[in-house]
This record gives sequence, structure tokens and C-alpha cells, in this order.
Amino acid sequence: MNLPTALRAFRSRNFRLFFAGQTVSLIGTWMQQVALAWLVFLLTRSPWMLGLVGFAGQIPTFILAPVAGVLVDRTNRHRLVIVTQTLAMVQAFIVAALD
Repeated sequence: MNLPTALRAFRSRNFRLFFAGQTVSLIGTWMQQVALAWLVFLLTRSPWMLGLVGFAGQIPTFILAPVAGVLVDRTNRHRLVIVTQTLAMVQAFIVAALD
């Protein structure tokens, strides 16, 4: 396989699997964010509430990022990816069931 330098990582089967999994996961996350914003706007018709929900969704990242960075460096990354992706899937199913 003769790939350009920028695509050389795709020679690795593990990277291709990771890339495909992340693609599916990110598309699902984006769909969930758009659906949540759409639902909030349909229920409230308030741009202010829409902005508040978007802001509130970023608060955990803002608060936990410094601590999480230290903890992530000390854990098994493979297990961490499995756990976080599973939790994200469970959360998406809960949100879907509430709709």
C-alpha cells in the first residue's frame, strides 16, 4: 500500500479501527447535541435557554479537565476509552428513552 506521508498511519490496523470507531462516536455525539438543542428550542422557544443549555453542557469539562488530565495519565488508556465510550452510549440511550 503506497500512501502519502500524511496518511501513513492508516497502514496500522489498530489505527484504522480507532479512526472508524472515533468517527462513529463523534457523529453520534454531534447528533445528540443537535437533537438536544432542537428539543430545548422547540419546548421553550427561547434563544436564552438554548444558550444556557449549551453553556451548562460545558461546565463539567471546565471543572474536571485539570484533574482528569492527571488521572488519565495514570490509567490504562485502552480501558479508559472502553469505559468512557460505554458511559456515553448508556447516556445516549437514557436521553433517547426520555424523549
